[in-house]
Amino acid sequence: MSDEPVPLERPATAPGAGASGDVAVLDTAIWRQLGEGGNAAQFRRAWLSLQCQMIGDVTAGLLLVPAAAGGALEPAAVWPDKYRPDPALVALAERAAADGRGMAQEARVGGGSAALAYPVSLDGALIAVVALDLGRSEARHMRSAMRQVQWGTAALRDRERADREFITSRTGTRSKLALDLLATALEQERFKPACMAVATELAVRAPALRVSIGFVRRGSVRIAAISHTASFGQSMNLARHVENAMDEAMDQRSVVQYPPVPGQPLATRAAEELALLQRGHVLTIPLLVRDRFVGAVSLERPEDMPFEPETVGLLDAVCAALAPVLEDRRQSDRWIGFKVADALWREAKTFLGPSHTGRKLAALGAIAVIAFFALYEQEYRVNAQSRIEGSVRRAVVASYDGFIKQADVRAGSTVRAGDLIAALEDRDLTLERLKWVTERQQRLYEYDRALAARQPAVINVVKSQIEQADAQIGLIDEQIARAQLRAPFDGLVVSGDLSQSVGASVSRGQVLFEIAPLDAYRVIMNVDERDLADVQTGQAGQLVVSSLPDQAFALNVETITPVAEAGGGRTVFRVEGRLTENSPRLRPGMEGVAKIDAGERLLIWIWTRSMTDWLRLKAWQWLP
Repeated sequence: MSDEPVPLERPATAPGAGASGDVAVLDTAIWRQLGEGGNAAQFRRAWLSLQCQMIGDVTAGLLLVPAAAGGALEPAAVWPDKYRPDPALVALAERAAADGRGMAQEARVGGGSAALAYPVSLDGALIAVVALDLGRSEARHMRSAMRQVQWGTAALRDRERADREFITSRTGTRSKLALDLLATALEQERFKPACMAVATELAVRAPALRVSIGFVRRGSVRIAAISHTASFGQSMNLARHVENAMDEAMDQRSVVQYPPVPGQPLATRAAEELALLQRGHVLTIPLLVRDRFVGAVSLERPEDMPFEPETVGLLDAVCAALAPVLEDRRQSDRWIGFKVADALWREAKTFLGPSHTGRKLAALGAIAVIAFFALYEQEYRVNAQSRIEGSVRRAVVASYDGFIKQADVRAGSTVRAGDLIAALEDRDLTLERLKWVTERQQRLYEYDRALAARQPAVINVVKSQIEQADAQIGLIDEQIARAQLRAPFDGLVVSGDLSQSVGASVSRGQVLFEIAPLDAYRVIMNVDERDLADVQTGQAGQLVVSSLPDQAFALNVETITPVAEAGGGRTVFRVEGRLTENSPRLRPGMEGVAKIDAGERLLIWIWTRSMTDWLRLKAWQWLP
């Protein structure tokens, strides 16, 4: 026969007769262990031992199950107990698992025995592989052995199905109890009532003689609620023992039970004292929220009701679900001052701890920015809307009532000293002068005749008349000269345009033109009343006009007028300054923004001054 594995495609329908021995005379202890169940490892060993003995002539047996991770097969039971799995037998089992059907391998020529392997599946998933090393390789014996294995695997399936149902039932019980207690906690809006309701409900459902819930405060656990107890004193002997037991579990970060579980390497002194005081069993479960322990739950039972391992696991899972809810209620129920202090403390620990590098860099950046604003000083400058005016504005007025004869310039024209600006009509004056000149000539003739006739009285009268004519002529000459309106100095005509008024009448003293010099300017600044206290005479500043935004002109403050003016929805004061440098590009009437240097100030003060002053004003307005 070939030594290659032969697949067995059709399972037998009844056990064969090739089994050695009678089932009834097998080890009764194995049947008892198989019937009582026990844990999964004990059941598998008993099942494999029974199968090997029922088949007969089996030299070794191996039961492999898929590992939790990766799906690789690992031994779960061997027979006999000291048997070391043969690699060839393990390889046969792996091939049977890969093909999903039973396989048999005859004895190899030159050594080796026959073997068979059979995969066991439940709901389409592999749960185990049975591999047997047979002493004989007869076909009949191998078919009988395979048939017995196929029939026997039903017990493995039943056990796997029962284990799954048990896990599902236990998970459902945990979930139901956890959800009921969570609903009980969430029904209460405050922390104390929530703890009281949960403790009482847990005492009923556990069941337990007493359930206590405590939370960490100032480094140690303090009881928050005791089941079926509305009030209790922290100085009570029982309360102190319960808190000590909770501290003991918190320090060890583990569930503490008394009497202790065999092999449990935990200190139970405080739990023992509480158990002796109450003459019962004690179970303390610490409450973990995220990465820190925040409290503990202590359960007490009478002597005749110990805590089973399944109950301990159930209560541990339920407390793990309750811990975040109760902690959230406790945090929300605190006074606002404690919340702020706790938040600051957590942020400080986070900042000083080894992690959260990004937050630390952000905090350091914020500190650097704050330090910069707290220490860095900059020149504080007061802003003001400004305009340029000439330092002197000379008015050119009509010297007498008359008419415009000539107008050569208008506003915006540049003139030099002595240039003709305009002229008044002087024909009447010329005629008047001619009249007086003629009158004077006549008086001179009369004067000469009286002088020849030696008439002293007539001479004096005529002499007075000649002097009167000379005065009138001089007056008329002056008026004619003043009819010529000329520029008093080099400057710019800032107002006046008579080019469209030639021939129009003017009155004596009427302003016809205004001229400002080109080499002397003053700056009129409208300073807001909030900034007036920071402005003083003698301060320096700079002016930028709208038409020349690329150049700043230096100025000095000369005059601060105490007269307020309203404009643009605010109150301003007129401040006059003088430009310390002139430019041929400047012209009177230009407008811009002036900045007056008011001294070194903190940058943060400069940026927040307006808001701070507004808040002070509002506080003064509204506070009593």
